[in-house]
Amino acid sequence: MTSRRDTTFNWKRNLFFIALAQFLSIAGFGFSLPFIPFYIRDQLMITDEAQRSLWVGLFTASGNLGLFLFAPIWGFVADIYGRRAMLLRANFGSAILLPLAIFMPDIVWLVALRFLLGVFAGTVTASQTLVASNTPPEKMGFAMGTISSSVGSGNLAGFLFGALVVERFGYTAGFMTSGAMLALAGFLVLFGTRENFVRKTSLRQATLGMHLTLPRFGGVWLLLGLMAATGFVSAFERPFVPQMTELIVGDEGAKFWTSIVLGGSAVAGIIAGAVMGRLADRTSPARVGMWSSVLAGLTAIPLALSRTIGMLIGSRMLMAFFSAGLDPVFQIWLARCAPPDKRALFLGWGTSFRAFGWFVCAATAGGVAMLGGVRMVFLVTAGLFFLLVPFIKLTSRRLSTMAAEAAAPAGRQQ
Repeated sequence: MTSRRDTTFNWKRNLFFIALAQFLSIAGFGFSLPFIPFYIRDQLMITDEAQRSLWVGLFTASGNLGLFLFAPIWGFVADIYGRRAMLLRANFGSAILLPLAIFMPDIVWLVALRFLLGVFAGTVTASQTLVASNTPPEKMGFAMGTISSSVGSGNLAGFLFGALVVERFGYTAGFMTSGAMLALAGFLVLFGTRENFVRKTSLRQATLGMHLTLPRFGGVWLLLGLMAATGFVSAFERPFVPQMTELIVGDEGAKFWTSIVLGGSAVAGIIAGAVMGRLADRTSPARVGMWSSVLAGLTAIPLALSRTIGMLIGSRMLMAFFSAGLDPVFQIWLARCAPPDKRALFLGWGTSFRAFGWFVCAATAGGVAMLGGVRMVFLVTAGLFFLLVPFIKLTSRRLSTMAAEAAAPAGRQQ
């Protein structure tokens, strides 16, 4: 009886400290990264709008490329050394790298630094993996929803207070604050969390005779492809919110209003994390995902047509609410498909595929913004959300069919 109480306490205690650390790390990123379009213009002197849009896209794409390439590697290492070590790596690595942005002499160096940050970052996935490793299956939706809500609340705090710091003290203070908050998040994980992990092999033993072949995930490859498509769609317009805000309010007060727009979206994300996680526990993740995509697409249309700051804030909040539900829903879906001892590997590949979608979308959206303007990015986003619906339906049907086919021989043997 005592052991049961201790286990329950441990997963809840871990969830509390991981969620708090995730709040701090995401807030830390929010003190600097959302204001990169302004930093590129003000500090690196790229004032041509088309060129700035292109570099904003490349900056975002480079970070996602690093995440895409290294997420499966970190997932593999996590199954050898533990999930907690990966969360420490993500927080402390980001704490060291992010403040270095103030020393970058030009845009090319800044883009290269963003790639390195993508390699060592990934705090959200590291948090989700550690939580998934010791959370009871029936509480998985609640736990993932809690992490999603901590991400949303961290975004809210980072956007709002980050704008105040950058406006009052400058970009250097913003980057240094980012590093300090990420370091604090790392120390919370270091001293506040535990992991019941038994190391069964070493990295050297695990890689002996290893061949570079794709894992045998079966039908899960369809779900990974869906996560790539979701990453592509949900992040398509995100880097260009500051420029859209600037287009409506002008240069004066653009940073402040950007923080309000993104902060409102973060509030929507907090609510979505709790609501969608519980819905996914009670009904099909595919159903939740399809309705989220349809409603996100509908709300993206008035967002693209916004002429006032009020319309921009309201429509972005609605779109953010529905799109924010997609990530935790598909994480829950993937976690249910994974064997318990391989969850880190599955979630690592899930992050990699999602990051591949982010990488492709950032480069594509940068080209769309350069050729068609910032508003065109938001119109394309609406269409992409609608195209996501049949992909979700197809994946759900195919996984159900494969599960039924796998169960049929077992039934005949009995």
